[in-house]
Amino acid sequence: MEHSEPNNEIKQPEAEEIIQESPENQEALETPESPETPEIPESPESPESQESSESPDSSVDPADEETIIEEKTRRKRERRSRVWFIAKYVLVNVCRAVLAFTFLFSAFTKANDPVGLVIKLRDYAGALGMTAIPDYLLYVPAILLTIIETVLGIYLFVGVKRRRRVAALATLFMMVMTAVTIWIAVKNPVSDCGCFGDAVILSNNQTLVKNIILLAMAVFITANHKMMFRLIHRDWNWIVTIPVVVGAVALFSYCTYMLPIVDFLPFAEGTDLRQTVKTGDALDMNYKVSIVYTNGTDTLLLAPEDDDPDSTVWKYVETRNELLEDRLDATTQFYVVDQDGDDITIDLLENEGYAFVVTVPDLKQTAVEISGYLNDLYEYCNRFGYQFYFIANAADEDTKHAWIRDTAAQYPICESDDRTIWQMVRDNPGLMLIDSGKIIKKWSRIGFPIIDYKKELQPDYIQQLILSKRYAAKPLRFDQ
Repeated sequence: MEHSEPNNEIKQPEAEEIIQESPENQEALETPESPETPEIPESPESPESQESSESPDSSVDPADEETIIEEKTRRKRERRSRVWFIAKYVLVNVCRAVLAFTFLFSAFTKANDPVGLVIKLRDYAGALGMTAIPDYLLYVPAILLTIIETVLGIYLFVGVKRRRRVAALATLFMMVMTAVTIWIAVKNPVSDCGCFGDAVILSNNQTLVKNIILLAMAVFITANHKMMFRLIHRDWNWIVTIPVVVGAVALFSYCTYMLPIVDFLPFAEGTDLRQTVKTGDALDMNYKVSIVYTNGTDTLLLAPEDDDPDSTVWKYVETRNELLEDRLDATTQFYVVDQDGDDITIDLLENEGYAFVVTVPDLKQTAVEISGYLNDLYEYCNRFGYQFYFIANAADEDTKHAWIRDTAAQYPICESDDRTIWQMVRDNPGLMLIDSGKIIKKWSRIGFPIIDYKKELQPDYIQQLILSKRYAAKPLRFDQ
């Protein structure tokens, strides 16, 4: 046991010498062992590295390079698709809003002035040779046209459940309207289409361009109807539709018997006729006046300065005004002649003080029952020195004599063009109060004011007449 320890001491150095002499171990001892370097994962390529990878000297695999190019192209297409979608979405709803506003505004102007709409429909019927259609039948297409435009306008505005069907109906409606405007632009049967009444007056060519644009919009939203967003829930359309349609019909009915609630006519209340009406040489330059006579078979046209024909052969028919320009304001055509044929337009306009003007666009259709009120009004004007004008269309002499005979009228019957008279007051008959050429107030036949026969027209009393309620259900009378 004592000799074991020295043996171990001898063996250890020998082992060390063996290790040192080994070539591999010697090399390992000469090169110190370094710690193992962790493997770094490949990071995504930056734009710079991608660009460098595309260079000819890049070591990127061609398959990977093709993949990168395809990814770039896909992203560009997605960006363009998003931009186009947003632009298309906005454009569809802008077109839808323009169409909705156009339909609703057009419907409002028709409901606001149904008499003017019927007059325009009468012009169309006359151009087609259907002159025998009575006016009361023309109210049927007038109310239907108003309802159709109202429904289309409100449906497009709120975005109803059946958007494709509504857009298709709007397209069909605009196709019909465009066909009509092509006809009037080529044939020129009427001076303007009457699309917006007297609120916005367009020439026939302007109307055609407008309808072509609206038709293109209607076709566009029909093709992209799913992009029209809804303003209300799809099941709540009736909440908006019913009140709007009922309101349009109510407005149409009210303005048929009363006057337009918004007066777009050139003879609106507050208009100073001295500033708007052209007289003298300026008036003569704008239209040509012809006096029409007939002998039963032939027609004779004479200028105002010509001598009257033989009354035993030729019978007076009407005084015709031919415009020398494409479109003029209605006040440009305003003229009044007395029962002797003398022009009294300037006398009416330059009159200082109050004047009552009774407008009768169709003397044959005027109810005789109103004659008592008119006779009392004439006496009232004579009592206080006011002017009284009874302006009727250029009716034949038999109609005038029949009116005077049946009504015992003492006032003279003046004449003017029936279209101008209709624009003065939208009723037959109508009543205007003028103060030194300025229109103070207008009344329909069922709203004639009850005037105190003993009171003068002082400012406070005139204000009372202006603010007085209409008397549709009360008899026409004067307070004696």
